Amino acid sequence: MKKVYVSHPYTGNETENKYDAQCVCAELKETHPDWCIVNPLDTFDWADSAHLTYDEILEMCIDLMLMCDAVYMCIGWDDSKGCRAERERAVMMGMEVLYE
Repeated sequence: MKKVYVSHPYTGNETENKYDAQCVCAELKETHPDWCIVNPLDTFDWADSAHLTYDEILEMCIDLMLMCDAVYMCIGWDDSKGCRAERERAVMMGMEVLYE
Protein backbone atom coordinates (compact mmCIF):
# COMPACT_ATOMS: atom_id res chain seq x y z
CA MET A 1 0.00 0.00 0.00
CA LYS A 2 1.38 3.38 -1.01
CA LYS A 3 1.66 5.83 1.92
CA VAL A 4 0.91 9.41 0.86
CA TYR A 5 1.54 12.38 3.16
CA VAL A 6 -0.82 15.32 2.62
CA SER A 7 0.90 18.69 2.87
CA HIS A 8 -1.75 21.34 3.50
CA PRO A 9 -1.43 24.93 4.77
CA TYR A 10 -2.49 25.33 8.40
CA THR A 11 -1.34 28.53 10.08
CA GLY A 12 -3.59 31.55 9.75
CA ASN A 13 -6.96 29.83 9.41
CA GLU A 14 -6.51 26.65 11.42
CA THR A 15 -10.12 25.47 11.68
CA GLU A 16 -10.93 25.92 7.99
CA ASN A 17 -7.57 24.52 6.86
CA LYS A 18 -7.93 21.43 9.03
CA TYR A 19 -11.41 20.78 7.64
CA ASP A 20 -10.22 21.33 4.06
CA ALA A 21 -7.32 18.90 4.58
CA GLN A 22 -9.77 16.28 5.86
CA CYS A 23 -11.89 16.76 2.72
CA VAL A 24 -8.81 16.41 0.50
CA CYS A 25 -7.87 13.18 2.31
CA ALA A 26 -11.38 11.76 1.87
CA GLU A 27 -11.31 12.58 -1.86
CA LEU A 28 -7.86 11.03 -2.26
CA LYS A 29 -8.97 7.84 -0.52
CA GLU A 30 -12.06 7.66 -2.74
CA THR A 31 -10.02 8.00 -5.94
CA HIS A 32 -7.07 5.93 -4.67
CA PRO A 33 -8.48 3.22 -2.35
CA ASP A 34 -5.12 1.46 -2.32
CA TRP A 35 -3.36 4.47 -0.74
CA CYS A 36 -2.80 4.99 2.97
CA ILE A 37 -3.46 8.72 3.43
CA VAL A 38 -1.45 10.48 6.16
CA ASN A 39 -2.83 13.80 7.39
CA PRO A 40 -0.48 15.59 9.83
CA LEU A 41 -3.15 18.16 10.70
CA ASP A 42 -5.06 15.34 12.41
CA THR A 43 -2.02 13.39 13.57
CA PHE A 44 -0.54 16.28 15.56
CA ASP A 45 -3.81 17.78 16.76
CA TRP A 46 -2.55 17.43 20.35
CA ALA A 47 0.66 19.44 19.72
CA ASP A 48 -0.79 22.86 20.57
CA SER A 49 -1.87 21.55 23.98
CA ALA A 50 1.65 20.26 24.57
CA HIS A 51 2.97 23.81 24.05
CA LEU A 52 5.36 22.74 21.28
CA THR A 53 6.93 25.41 19.12
CA TYR A 54 6.19 25.79 15.43
CA ASP A 55 9.63 24.40 14.59
CA GLU A 56 9.17 21.37 16.86
CA ILE A 57 5.84 20.54 15.22
CA LEU A 58 7.27 21.04 11.72
CA GLU A 59 10.17 18.73 12.56
CA MET A 60 7.73 16.00 13.65
CA CYS A 61 5.69 16.53 10.48
CA ILE A 62 8.77 16.15 8.29
CA ASP A 63 9.83 13.02 10.21
CA LEU A 64 6.39 11.54 9.55
CA MET A 65 6.49 12.59 5.91
CA LEU A 66 9.82 10.80 5.42
CA MET A 67 8.13 7.53 6.44
CA CYS A 68 5.83 7.87 3.44
CA ASP A 69 6.29 7.02 -0.23
CA ALA A 70 5.03 10.31 -1.63
CA VAL A 71 3.88 13.76 -0.61
CA TYR A 72 0.71 15.38 -1.96
CA MET A 73 0.94 19.17 -2.11
CA CYS A 74 -2.45 20.86 -1.63
CA ILE A 75 -3.49 24.09 -3.27
CA GLY A 76 -1.84 27.01 -1.47
CA TRP A 77 1.29 25.04 -0.53
CA ASP A 78 3.51 27.69 -2.14
CA ASP A 79 2.14 30.35 0.25
CA SER A 80 2.83 28.21 3.33
CA LYS A 81 6.19 28.22 5.09
CA GLY A 82 5.61 24.72 6.45
CA CYS A 83 4.46 23.24 3.13
CA ARG A 84 7.42 24.77 1.32
CA ALA A 85 9.78 23.22 3.90
CA GLU A 86 8.07 19.85 3.50
CA ARG A 87 8.33 20.02 -0.29
CA GLU A 88 11.97 21.08 -0.14
CA ARG A 89 12.86 18.10 2.07
CA ALA A 90 10.80 15.70 -0.07
CA VAL A 91 12.61 16.82 -3.21
CA MET A 92 15.98 16.62 -1.47
CA MET A 93 15.19 13.04 -0.38
CA GLY A 94 14.01 12.03 -3.86
CA MET A 95 10.41 11.46 -2.83
CA GLU A 96 7.58 11.46 -5.33
CA VAL A 97 5.83 14.85 -5.15
CA LEU A 98 2.22 15.11 -6.35
CA TYR A 99 0.17 18.28 -6.70
CA GLU A 100 -3.53 19.00 -6.21
